[in-house]
Amino acid sequence: MRKAALLLLTAVVAAAPETERALVAARKARRVRVAEEIGEGYALVIGQPPTEVLHPGQHGHFLYLTGVDEPSGVLLLRGAKAKATPAAEGRREMLFLPKHGERHRQFTGHRLAPDKATADLLGIEVVLPAPRRAQGLARELAKLLPHKAVLWMPAYRGPDDAFVREIRRDTLESLQALRSDISVQDLHPVLARMRSIKDPLELGALRRACTLTVEAFHQCLPAIRPGGSEAEVDGVLLAAVRARGARPAYPFVVGAGANAAIPHYFRNADALRAGELLLIDAGGAVDRYAADVTRTFPISGKFTARQREIYEIVLRAQRAGLDAVRVGATFREIDAAARQVIKDAGLGKHFIHGTCHHVGLDVHDPGPTRIQAGMTFTVEPGVYLPDERIGIRIEDVVLVTDKGVENLTAAFPKDPDEIERLLAASRKK
Repeated sequence: MRKAALLLLTAVVAAAPETERALVAARKARRVRVAEEIGEGYALVIGQPPTEVLHPGQHGHFLYLTGVDEPSGVLLLRGAKAKATPAAEGRREMLFLPKHGERHRQFTGHRLAPDKATADLLGIEVVLPAPRRAQGLARELAKLLPHKAVLWMPAYRGPDDAFVREIRRDTLESLQALRSDISVQDLHPVLARMRSIKDPLELGALRRACTLTVEAFHQCLPAIRPGGSEAEVDGVLLAAVRARGARPAYPFVVGAGANAAIPHYFRNADALRAGELLLIDAGGAVDRYAADVTRTFPISGKFTARQREIYEIVLRAQRAGLDAVRVGATFREIDAAARQVIKDAGLGKHFIHGTCHHVGLDVHDPGPTRIQAGMTFTVEPGVYLPDERIGIRIEDVVLVTDKGVENLTAAFPKDPDEIERLLAASRKK
């Protein structure tokens, strides 16, 4: 069983053995830091439950602290200055995982079991069987938490957090009925602040994700031609990402013509027509760390005069945004720098989204908007003119350091002349 668990953990973290050990140590350090942040309180972090999707993506907060990329699970941490109850047996961290029978394993394969072997592999004090329902979890918490405990839980307010938010609500309702002395604080700001600063292991995964995404963009160039299809380009990108051992970080946007003017267009089913543009927003994920890159291409191989005019405005806007990136600046200041270029060109109302978002375990990672060294985020201005069947966005992932700014996706060109040369070269092969 221990051998099976070891093989499973290897698949979960998708890393070389020496990196696995470093990841276990890094997650331990994160849990210790959370304990220090909450002081006399307790922290409860809920994993993504099974849904109608057989293998839903694990919630970023839970994955960040445990490395468990399987449905369900709950992590309970005792604060560095918090009192322990006899029921907790002095433990500072307790992970609850589902206990699966043979029937479940027949359908899903081996899962991490709630036992000592899993605790050793994950570097967590103890792994116990998870209560089957929120009411059961509440009863367990009622035993483990001291009188007048402060329970820190993420609020799970995001649009993708509905299932975890439901468990949180049901757990708290049941717990309050059992223990009205317990109060609740939002843990999300603490975890968002921690996750926004990437450690060397995280940066290594992000760099690999960015590199293979750039390679995938190069590989799809021959498919960008009149008579082709969005679906074909999407398929080449996906195959290129998977062939490099990664997964898609999100559903790719491959929008031609008027579809390029829809920032979150995901159908990817239309034809590629001569004289129009193709906008591609795609990224691979390594160990769940996501790249997020957007480039815009002329399907015929050459920009029209109008397309080039708009493209160069967006490119100047992105350069202005990149120039504004520095330690101590804010996302608002970067957005203002990019937006001013587009506004000065008379196209301000056609830039309809923000310029920056954090990137990490989630493609839209949480985090504060004042920049610190170690943050990774996008710079992505765009102009959308659906009546002209034009949509142009240019997006890169940047890393801020004490020495300056590193563009992690700069290897794929943005200059319009270089874009045209790449397309021409791809059609000669």
